Amino acid sequence: MIFISAGHNTKGLKTDPGAIGNGFKEADLTVEIRDLVIAELKRLKIPYISDNDDERLGTYLERIKAGNGSVVLEFHFDASANTSATGTTALIEAEADRLDRAFAKELSDATANILGIINRGVKTEAESHRGRLALMREEGIICLLEVCFISNSQDVALYKANKEKLAMQIAQILIKYEKMI
Repeated sequence: MIFISAGHNTKGLKTDPGAIGNGFKEADLTVEIRDLVIAELKRLKIPYISDNDDERLGTYLERIKAGNGSVVLEFHFDASANTSATGTTALIEAEADRLDRAFAKELSDATANILGIINRGVKTEAESHRGRLALMREEGIICLLEVCFISNSQDVALYKANKEKLAMQIAQILIKYEKMI
């Protein structure tokens, strides 16, 4: 089963806009890309489970019951005080296996290629700003994708110009890995 989520939300009991930059809230962009990928999965009649805009991460993680046969993807947008920081990054758990690494690499390669930005590569959750990520406690093939830097106006413009193409490619990668397990 494919599990897909937006990393932040602006609805519900505890809103979390995430990073803010260039007139955008991370929550709005993560919901946008998630919904574009979902639209492609629906078009292809591929089953999936998604987070709800009004639920907290903990509630979503309790609800989904991801298992070994799962592909789990969460979207985020990176931010930096340095407005020239650019690129996409795929985060995986510290104990990631070859499928986690391959999935994350395909996502970061596709994102960098389609948006025309730097590929910052695959990193473990320990290399993230938080050090440990709740999503990584799930079973299956897991990746947290930092699509681009919301704090970089060019990154955001490239995302906005190419978001539909990116969503279609991400959907294909999700389907590929879901069929593998």
